[in-house]
Amino acid sequence: MSATTCYDILGVAADATQDEINVAYNQGLIKLRQSLASSHPMPAEDLTALQAAYKQASDPSISRSEPPQPPAGTNPAVTISHPVGRHGFAFTGNGGEYFRIWIVNLFLSIVTLGIYSAWAKVRRETWFHRHLILDDSPFSYHGKPIAILKGRLVAFGMLVALSVAQNVSALAYGLTILVLLPALPWLIVRAFRFRAHNTSYRGLRFSFHGSYRQALTAFLGYGILAGVSFGLLFPLFYRQQRKFVLDNLHYGNSHFQCDATAGQFYLVFLKPFALAIGVMVVAGVLAAIGGIRSALLPMAFVLFALGLSFVLAPYIHVRTTNLVWNSVSLGRMGFSSDLRLWPYIGLVFGNIILTLLTLGLFWPWAQVRLARYRADCMALLAAESLDVFVAGESAAAPAIGDELSDMMDMDIAL
Repeated sequence: MSATTCYDILGVAADATQDEINVAYNQGLIKLRQSLASSHPMPAEDLTALQAAYKQASDPSISRSEPPQPPAGTNPAVTISHPVGRHGFAFTGNGGEYFRIWIVNLFLSIVTLGIYSAWAKVRRETWFHRHLILDDSPFSYHGKPIAILKGRLVAFGMLVALSVAQNVSALAYGLTILVLLPALPWLIVRAFRFRAHNTSYRGLRFSFHGSYRQALTAFLGYGILAGVSFGLLFPLFYRQQRKFVLDNLHYGNSHFQCDATAGQFYLVFLKPFALAIGVMVVAGVLAAIGGIRSALLPMAFVLFALGLSFVLAPYIHVRTTNLVWNSVSLGRMGFSSDLRLWPYIGLVFGNIILTLLTLGLFWPWAQVRLARYRADCMALLAAESLDVFVAGESAAAPAIGDELSDMMDMDIAL
């Protein structure tokens, strides 16, 4: 390549948007993939220059007026085949920068009675996605505040209807729940579709193809079974939720697949369940001792609640996260999650203490610390070049209009 600036190499204008830069980069990767299949492959130096140009154009901290420089120690001959192996995630954001975003979001959300919270979420998600890095490339978020606000207004309307019905009579409240309950799977599908479509990596967006019937089965069907079984089927309910989300998630033409079994989930929940049973048995024995019942029984329940909050809940989160992601595949690629229980408990406990001591002001730093730890424990296991994989998915991905997504989907989460 004879071009001298990152914009010349990518073939975009100097004022190009990030989306235009992403598209140009993926078009370059597609040309690379096509050339590799031909009898006249493009020089490896061209791929090195393309990668360096994309990194320079996407990072505002790097001067864009100078020729892009490949990373130190880069061997162009190895670049094409390098990404075969383990690619760790990284989170590059810092608490001070996020604090400035968070405090403005909080203030404007309060003075607008919550209306600005939709715009606040876009700013927050854009920042967190931009600082989540995989193979030197960030993720991107494209959500529109109006679609988020629309979803929250729908959810708020449902809550108002339930509140009014509850004040009318128990019968009206029950009938309202029966009427609104079938709408829950519809909202869940729309929310997951919105989040997937508005998340991208290297210019290629994710997509979600879950159906209303699947959501109805996973969330309501298995949820009811978990309830009527007094929690015995809860691990199965938990597994079906995760499989519903991941098995219907696509990146380009490839779909995610979670192969974790119900038995594996039951093994994760077995220890907390056994501990809970043990505490209840001890509490029952203490309750049978008449003279000390009033003193020791409340203490036993307090200790149980503290143990559940600071040990059992983190234990379940760590074990289920590792179980799920170590069982997920994307085409010929897999994932690795290595969250550690006690470091995670120490991190969560420290965040809680510091947030309380600072009257909530430490919250942004707490979120950044969690995001960095989770990213550091995650990796993508690629069986082929990541650049070539993305290029192939970009070429095969169907075109989905942004207008259709904004019209049909919404986000109801905070």
